[in-house]
Amino acid sequence: MPEKTDSSEKENKQYVNIAIDLILKVGTLSMVVFLCFRILKPFLGMLLWGLIIAIILFPVFRRLRGWLGKRDKLSSILLTVVALSILVLPSILLVNQLVEGVKFLAAHIQVGDLTIPLPSESVATWPLIGNWLYENWLELSENLGDSLKEYIPQIVSWGEKTLGTLANTGLGILQFGASIIIAGIFLVFFEKGSDSGRKIFNKVVGERGDEFLDISLQTIRNVATGVLGVAVIQTTLMGVGLILANVPLAAVWIVVILVMTISQIPVLLFNIPLIIYLFAFVDPLPAVLWALYFLVMGMIDNILKPLLMGKGSDVPMLVIFLGALGGFIAFGFIGLFLGSIVLSLAHKLYSTWVASEAA
Repeated sequence: MPEKTDSSEKENKQYVNIAIDLILKVGTLSMVVFLCFRILKPFLGMLLWGLIIAIILFPVFRRLRGWLGKRDKLSSILLTVVALSILVLPSILLVNQLVEGVKFLAAHIQVGDLTIPLPSESVATWPLIGNWLYENWLELSENLGDSLKEYIPQIVSWGEKTLGTLANTGLGILQFGASIIIAGIFLVFFEKGSDSGRKIFNKVVGERGDEFLDISLQTIRNVATGVLGVAVIQTTLMGVGLILANVPLAAVWIVVILVMTISQIPVLLFNIPLIIYLFAFVDPLPAVLWALYFLVMGMIDNILKPLLMGKGSDVPMLVIFLGALGGFIAFGFIGLFLGSIVLSLAHKLYSTWVASEAA
């Protein structure tokens, strides 16, 4: 009996030692992961977006690398400089106009004298909706202050938050530039990065690691070209028209259009009040020409998406919408791009995993 008791005590001590050892290892690992997260948290958005940009630009980098005799650093530097040049020049113009628009709106919101301009008398002559639109527009213009007096605190609070978010666009563009530089660094080490990525996926997924990695890369490129690429092109074309047509607060509307296009909200919803404004305050011939231009630009995504996406992306619109808005709230301007890609990737991987389990 004593021998059995001693044996069981030894086993119990052994189990206790194993449990303590496991707790210490897991605790230490958890602490290291937590500290790494806290250290990298300020740069997390830029690092993720830099990785995504590197994945998007890799086909271009590979071709440029072939032309330059497999010089990785030179190819990465040239690609980074070109990408930054394309980003910086339009961004300077956008930020300057955005700052002016934010100052204008903030001043009027704080004073409480925000008004709607009176409609032109020509509005009343429009067929079908002319009289109704003129009367309601005129009444709203004359009585806007009285109608909104009781809601002024809520409007001021909401307006300040909105304007603050728009004002952060400049910071987001700087983060975007930093992400491009980070992407260039990632591209230099693309061979080690690719090998590490495959090892991680094989470690997490198992035998299907390579398949899930390829799905991830394809999803990122599909969403980037078919959603973000089309959104940037459409926003740029709309923005150029808004600036040339001298539409007030053009930079603010450009940011609004960018949010709409990335969130897959039809730009035609924005074009309806825009066209009404043009016909009310611009001469007939320019108003007709600009209206046609904005109508075409509002539908150009239907042409660009099939051309840029190839096979396309089967990610639901709701996923992209929630990703864009959620990313915008979480990470600011850079999250507008980052959120839709990350959420789309998560949806695609989840769908593939569920389908494989069902099979």
